[in-house]
Amino acid sequence: VSFAYDNRPVLQGVSFTIPAGGITVIEGESGSGKTTAVDLLIGLYAPQSGRILIDETPLDNISIDAWRSSIGYVPQELILVPGTIFENVALGDSRVTREDACAALKLAGAESFVNALAEGLDTEVGNMGTRLSGGQRQRISIARALVAKPSLLILDEVTSALDRVTEAEICDNVKNLSGRMTIVAITHREAWRAIATHAVVIKGGRIVPGEGDGNQTGS
Repeated sequence: VSFAYDNRPVLQGVSFTIPAGGITVIEGESGSGKTTAVDLLIGLYAPQSGRILIDETPLDNISIDAWRSSIGYVPQELILVPGTIFENVALGDSRVTREDACAALKLAGAESFVNALAEGLDTEVGNMGTRLSGGQRQRISIARALVAKPSLLILDEVTSALDRVTEAEICDNVKNLSGRMTIVAITHREAWRAIATHAVVIKGGRIVPGEGDGNQTGS
């Protein structure tokens, strides 16, 4: 696919595969086009040439609402709202039960620290989550994405602000999700390459041959 913003090329003839059920990392310097590639995958933009296939079906032949409802997205700049841990996982969705929240927190590796809190799910996180550590906030953010049981989980530089020990713990949690869903991680951190089953490197809007895992061509 190719894509440009206001006639400024961002992606130029990029082609790669995201294997179902695996962990694909998309690497590249700031401005290389990796976030744009994911935005195209989500359907926020349409490629100006080329196409995106989901299980061999063109994305433009799929209901965009149905497609997006199958995606869990964790942004780099996570935001916790004033309220309890449960409220931050459910995020106003009345369909989410406490059991759903507990299951999502367990998948995100947050179960042990939440259970250790005196008020558990009903613990107030404070303004912007200030009563929790960075790693705890990130696990809650991941649980929020998992509670809807997505088939595709997208993580955007989710450990860039964490120390190496906490980052390793988050990576272990995500590795345990492999096989349950397809995972795409936008990252520049070596810890993610270590758990990846597939890697794609983008530089200057193009795939860098030989920098990934050797299986970068496809639809």
